[in-house]
Amino acid sequence: MKLDRRSLFATLAGVSLAAATAPAIAQEPPKPTWLDRLKGGFKDGRMPVAIDLAGGVSGAGWDWLLAEGGKASFFAFGEEHGLAQVPVLVRELARALKPDRLLLEISPPIAEEIDQAARGGLDGLKAYYRANPPGPAFYTMADEARMLAAVRAALPGRTQRIWGLDYEVIMDRRLIARLKPKAPASAKAALAAVEAASQAGWATYAATKDIGKVFTFAGDPALIEALIAAWPNPDRDSADILQTLLQTLRTNRAYTEERYFQSNAIRADFMKASFVRQWRAASPKPRILFKFGGGHMVRGRSMTEVYDIGNLLAETATLEGGASFHLLVVPLNGGRQAAMNPTADFAYEDVPVSTIEEMALEPLADLALPQGSTLVDLRPLRRFMSASVTAKADARLARVVHGYDAILLVRDSVASKNL
Repeated sequence: MKLDRRSLFATLAGVSLAAATAPAIAQEPPKPTWLDRLKGGFKDGRMPVAIDLAGGVSGAGWDWLLAEGGKASFFAFGEEHGLAQVPVLVRELARALKPDRLLLEISPPIAEEIDQAARGGLDGLKAYYRANPPGPAFYTMADEARMLAAVRAALPGRTQRIWGLDYEVIMDRRLIARLKPKAPASAKAALAAVEAASQAGWATYAATKDIGKVFTFAGDPALIEALIAAWPNPDRDSADILQTLLQTLRTNRAYTEERYFQSNAIRADFMKASFVRQWRAASPKPRILFKFGGGHMVRGRSMTEVYDIGNLLAETATLEGGASFHLLVVPLNGGRQAAMNPTADFAYEDVPVSTIEEMALEPLADLALPQGSTLVDLRPLRRFMSASVTAKADARLARVVHGYDAILLVRDSVASKNL
């Protein structure tokens, strides 16, 4: 049928009128994104924590942390180095939870000496540092040294309470000095070569202030390998020192050659081997408070793409029928931290923090409580970061949510001071 213009207009008008008078189809609201859901879950679980640098720690978040941490065989405290709040938290955790050991990011041989020195309180530690400059990394900061003294007092006894697992970046002279009285005749020439290289490295450092010239960075692992070959059946302490020197040189040789993955893998393997040896020798099995950089304490694959000590301790706790609790402590933007300055004889200087950006934690930091520090149980948030989500989300954020049990966002962080 052919419509004239008048009929056509009438038809169109009818269609328009029908469309205008038809009931509207309800539009479904957009579904919240995984990030919206994550933020919602995070917001619901925020708990306040007050950290008094001159006193202690309090708040609902602190009470919760003690309750949850008290259930664990291993409490993995993952820190941002150089925050004055960190040693306060560790000190109060040790006082409240009474672990059998405090395990630090220093070498086993130096940890043994730190344990002895800390029995003499802060004065004992100061005397040790004066006798063995520049002292172990991190623990010549005043807040850290006071923490060691306080923890050792809270965990008394003749049994060694402070353990170490790591390599030793600036205490090679002390380790070598401990080897000299025990070296057999067959190893004396090789040990003399090691000592000469160490002294030469430190002399070059004194002239240049270049940490890359220190023996632990510039030394050849072959020197230690030759020493080990010339020293059959060393005693346990000497064997620990030899392995510490060897793995330190191997780790830092890979680092200076920009083989960064290998450097981190060598270091992680050494820490795991150190832990296994000490754990197997311990009887009864101790409850341990670990204090390491946050990247070492993560459950699963670490930020450097290796399976670090944090993952091993989680698996060990499971094998032993216990549990581990993993806490990440990071400063919010605007805070300060201390960083070692090798050009200033390893003194610490006050620098701004950048952890939130480095770890892609902005979604969590944006929802921190407006006053004080904020603690959040991360475990309920994992349901918002399933495999389908993590495939497209920032891997750094996903690693934190799945790798730690809780996060403490420290407001107004303060840099630790030199002792």
